Amino acid sequence: MTNVRNSRAIARATLAGLLLLGVAGCFNPFAPRLAPTVGVYIPPPTPNSPQNVIRLFEWCWNNRDITLYSQIFTDDFQFVFALGDSAGNMFRDAPLYRSEELEIARHLFVGGGAQAPATSIVLRLDPTLRATADSRPGKNAKWHKEILTSVDLAIKTEDEQDYRVTGYARFFVVRGDSALIPEDMKAAGFGPDSTRWYIEQWNDETLSGAGGAAAVQPAGPGVARASRTVARSARPTAVSGPATAALEVPTPVYEMSWGKLNTVYLPGPAAPQAPATKRRPVREAPPTGRRRSGAGRARN
Repeated sequence: MTNVRNSRAIARATLAGLLLLGVAGCFNPFAPRLAPTVGVYIPPPTPNSPQNVIRLFEWCWNNRDITLYSQIFTDDFQFVFALGDSAGNMFRDAPLYRSEELEIARHLFVGGGAQAPATSIVLRLDPTLRATADSRPGKNAKWHKEILTSVDLAIKTEDEQDYRVTGYARFFVVRGDSALIPEDMKAAGFGPDSTRWYIEQWNDETLSGAGGAAAVQPAGPGVARASRTVARSARPTAVSGPATAALEVPTPVYEMSWGKLNTVYLPGPAAPQAPATKRRPVREAPPTGRRRSGAGRARN
């Protein structure tokens, strides 16, 4: 009888110990799928400098985080297509705005658009980012900086498409106490802040990068022609011998400019829609049909 009592006491003590370990998060024997996964989590950078807001941009793409991505652009943000990029011909007088950039990213990061979302995104920028004075006319270097970086973007989608963008990107960033804060961010508690930086303009220069999209020939709306080099390597070759093994054909990689990628995931009609905010006073009036309304004034 004594042995039975001792066995039961030991069993109860063992069970209690396992439960305590499970509560502490070390190990849960009843739900092993809750155990920590392999890998190191890299937290998002704090956008407290011109360089760090670009690092946060990079982090959002690599982690497909649309929430933080929506917090790094000013209300008057513009995406400017590369000169010579035919994908941007219809946007020369009316660049893409913040609302369109966020919808493009949402369709790519999460889904909901006409094209399949990404299952993997790898974006690499320069390991060292250098901030210089904003080269645009009338911009005070105290509040405005410019960063030029190389870009190497690789995307895999749910429908097994591979996209590749290489070249350069030129970012114009603004300090938070001189930025036009979007209304949705104001409602969330964001306001003028000298310790925070935002992206005000993004000039696509992927066409100028060696090995980038310079050789891409558009193959119709929303579709890029496969790289000729990749296409040639994908063709099966003759195999000598009595038995010819089946050859696995690699998935073509579609090389394109970043502007072309944006048109692939651009929501709605091809013509861009203007956000309901006002431009800065120093800029030219927007074309008819792209008016902004109800935004505050920011310093140049």
